[in-house]
Amino acid sequence: MTNNNLNSNTSHIENHLLKNNILEIDDFEKLLINAIKKCKGEYVEDFSHNFSLIYPFTTENIAGYINQFDLNDKTLLTVGSSGDQIINGILYGCKSITSLDVNPYTKFYTYLKLSCILEIQKDEFLKFLCFKDYSKYYRFNPDIFNIKTYKKIKQTLSLLDYESYLIWDSLFQSFEGKTIRNELFASDESELEVILKCNPYLQSEISYQEIREKIKKTYLNFIIGDLFKIDIKGKFNNIWLSNIGTYFGIDSVKEMTKKMSSNLNDDGKLLISYLYRITKDSKYNCEFSNIYNLEKAFEILNEYNPDIISFLGMDGIKNNNGKKDSVLIYKK
Repeated sequence: MTNNNLNSNTSHIENHLLKNNILEIDDFEKLLINAIKKCKGEYVEDFSHNFSLIYPFTTENIAGYINQFDLNDKTLLTVGSSGDQIINGILYGCKSITSLDVNPYTKFYTYLKLSCILEIQKDEFLKFLCFKDYSKYYRFNPDIFNIKTYKKIKQTLSLLDYESYLIWDSLFQSFEGKTIRNELFASDESELEVILKCNPYLQSEISYQEIREKIKKTYLNFIIGDLFKIDIKGKFNNIWLSNIGTYFGIDSVKEMTKKMSSNLNDDGKLLISYLYRITKDSKYNCEFSNIYNLEKAFEILNEYNPDIISFLGMDGIKNNNGKKDSVLIYKK
């Protein structure tokens, strides 16, 4: 979409905006003020733990498991995280995607990415958003969040989600891109090759162009809150919980699975947890989260009869060593 064509899509985008959750004014102002303070180098209590930082790109091989789910014209509830789960869900034809995340900034970043896809080509998208290992010529990308590219997408961003526009416009007009990236984002960013291979929407020019049209056809909703505490309305064909399960004890994973299964349609699928560097035959390392103790995990989750699906893992992509990651899946 170029700016010349933008007006023809305005009615759809404005309608899309009206359907989205809008934060209370006081809450939004606090988020904006805290982001500014953080970029100034000030201590901000809300950024004192990792879950307040934005993931720049996915840390899991979405391409490895996405075909296990029937997404076309279906509904998806997923973690917000880097926005990549949402974007790949759009590519695979989801009619409706609900993001659930404890970090409110995931919504703003998702809309920034979507605006980039609509307005700039893939190479410029990567140059704007990738910070580490972007090119063999330099270690860190000096063009990260550059104002020239931002000006190309800001009008579309304002139409897609005005809150996201207000956040990013304030930050990009006030701080260098490197400062924003270092202060508001997690350092956990994979090499460019890994980012490309684990994201279907970035694997080819065709998929990148295809998603442009599909963005206009997908309804997005954002829920900010703790999965264990929030009451989620409605049912979904698919639910993805990323690697949340690796942060809790297996009893909490069972509680999480029970809760999420109530939001799952019949024949729907729940991604209980993403597991790194492990397959069904892997021996348990007691230093890992106890969900990696698969024998114990299957015993406690036996009423859900989870399946384990393995595929080339993030480490396998990065180091070409064939190591696999896995997902635990429950089908209702």
